Amino acid sequence: MSSLMDSKPGETFRIGRLRLLGRQRRRLLELGLIPGAPVSVSAIGVCGGRILRVGEARIAVDRATARAIEVARDRAQHTPVTGA
Repeated sequence: MSSLMDSKPGETFRIGRLRLLGRQRRRLLELGLIPGAPVSVSAIGVCGGRILRVGEARIAVDRATARAIEVARDRAQHTPVTGA
């Protein structure tokens, strides 16, 4: 698994593990960043954080928090598209 810091805008992932403790971990869980949840990266913030789309919500996380969130690529994103 890689961290959210390895992501680029437009990529879709599934949350793997939150390497955080206490209030910070609990708050991210409350916001919907739970293991297995799909999340897409909307943008990269000015200081390197990530702006995430979780369902209909957009959530900004700073660089240190993004580094502590492990993600796995969503396999559906890599399915080749064939046209007629």
